[in-house]
Amino acid sequence: MIQNKKVFAIIMAAGKGTRIGATDKPKVMFEVAGKPIIGWAIEPFVELKEKGLIDRIIVVVGFLGNQVIDYLGEKAEYIWQKEQLGTGHAVRQAESLIGNEEGIALIVNGDHALYSSKTFEKMIKEVVDKGLTLAFASVNSQFRFESYGRIIRNETGKVLGVKEVPEATEEELKIKEKSPSVFAVDNVWLFKTLPKIPLSEVKKEYYVNTIVEIAIKDGKKVDTVEIDDEDEALGINTLEEKEEAEKILKRRGQLR
Repeated sequence: MIQNKKVFAIIMAAGKGTRIGATDKPKVMFEVAGKPIIGWAIEPFVELKEKGLIDRIIVVVGFLGNQVIDYLGEKAEYIWQKEQLGTGHAVRQAESLIGNEEGIALIVNGDHALYSSKTFEKMIKEVVDKGLTLAFASVNSQFRFESYGRIIRNETGKVLGVKEVPEATEEELKIKEKSPSVFAVDNVWLFKTLPKIPLSEVKKEYYVNTIVEIAIKDGKKVDTVEIDDEDEALGINTLEEKEEAEKILKRRGQLR
């Protein structure tokens, strides 16, 4: 809880991991530096929960999800995404647990091993201090994170939305400012809004990034929070990204 607001972490960990070659285990159970990705991913949330800044940690599981549950045990609560219908659909599965709760939902992908608790704390405080309905992370990088949605702004710099790569134009793909899909959002508004996310025309999925555009159209207060260390934004979808994450952990002195 922060300034009398409950905070709920929702970690999306249901993906199969086709690009990393997952067959007998989910992507988040691939090991990075001797520990499953989800083990690294949950650490900042456990730390914030111990500090009293996060009230509940919810992990959305899917493909071979029992492996994730067995590994994490009592560190989290679990909800199943039976069909792989995108990130918006994944987050919606948590409705039965926290759909009517007032507070802030902190949404993140479970295949990120490098986030610090400071980044999440910064996002939560941004929402509270500025009275935002939604804050979402941004990372500025010319050549990294090419699979991430591009943050679209107008000529005055106002955020208009996030365009996922399959739907982006060639011009939009040149945008350096990208969304690693980390959100701190008013929880009640979130679960009222998730059913409004349209099915994407190209991938036929529901993208959680769409809540940015919906919030702006609804006249809600929205802002970005830039990640101070761009390495934190590295998701692990391929063996090359796994190796890169291990190098970063070694550089940080976090290898065990």
